[in-house]
Amino acid sequence: MTLEREIEQVVLPVLSAAGLELVDVQFRPEEIGWVLRFFIDKPGGFGLTDCQEWSDRLGQVVDECGLVSRSYSLEVSSPGLARPLKKQEDFERFKGIDAFIKTSAPIGTQRNFHGRIEGLDGDRLVLLDRTSGLVRIPLSDIASAKLDPVILRG
Repeated sequence: MTLEREIEQVVLPVLSAAGLELVDVQFRPEEIGWVLRFFIDKPGGFGLTDCQEWSDRLGQVVDECGLVSRSYSLEVSSPGLARPLKKQEDFERFKGIDAFIKTSAPIGTQRNFHGRIEGLDGDRLVLLDRTSGLVRIPLSDIASAKLDPVILRG
C-alpha cells in the first residue's frame, strides 16, 4: 500500500464523520519541498473557509498517526470543476456528464477519450466518446479521469 493510501485510511473516518468526501490525496516533491495535498468536497461545495479549517484538523490527524517522517507542506483544496474521477462511485454519480479519460493501454488504437459518461457495465465504464462512439473501458485500465469543466459551465 502506498503512503498516500495509508494516509487516506487514517483521515477517511474523520472526514466521513463530518459529512465530507475525500476525493484524492497526493504526496509528492515539488519546488518548495514535499507537499501533502488533500482534495475534499461536500454538498454545496468546499470553500476557502472549509479549506482553512480542515488544513488545521488534518494536519493534527496526520501528525498524530506518524506515517510521514519527512517535513512537508500541507494543502487542502476543493477538487475544482475538472474534478478527478477515482472511484467506481464517481462514474456512477457523474453519469450524463462529459469527462476526459486516459487509459494505460490502448483500446483499439485510442488511449485518450472525451465524451459523456453513460454508466457502468460491470467493471467497465461505458462512455459515449465524441470521436469513436460508444466504448467500454475496463476500470482497471483507466490511468486518469476527470470531468470536463467546459461542459459543466455550459
